[in-house]
Amino acid sequence: MHKLVPAALAALLCLPATSCILAVGAGAGYLVSQEVLPNDVLQAQVKLDVDTVWAQAQATVRDMKVGDFETTDYPRRIETTVDRCDVEVVVEAYDLNRTIIKVQAERFTTSKEETARKILNRILDDLGVDY
Repeated sequence: MHKLVPAALAALLCLPATSCILAVGAGAGYLVSQEVLPNDVLQAQVKLDVDTVWAQAQATVRDMKVGDFETTDYPRRIETTVDRCDVEVVVEAYDLNRTIIKVQAERFTTSKEETARKILNRILDDLGVDY
């Protein structure tokens, strides 16, 4: 058994550097679950660290926003306007390398699930997560 470990390591070292990078990147992040919570809050759980998701969520929403853009770091929350809807995006650490993204969009106290879904899907796309 001990002879197999050095052989496996030697085989990995013989691979081109690009194949090693692709192998590591292939499992970098994926969608664990996606659901609609009460009050039409869309939630997705991804297998990525919270800091990566938080930075990307801010960049994505900043790109989509119309009007003011407010963030708080604790809790990680973004408030802005998209498609004439008041939008709130919350990013929470769930576990080691697992993060929850919650998106809610309202217009005149009416939920706009399609706007929330558009924002959530754009964040997931920008993270490179398949859903």
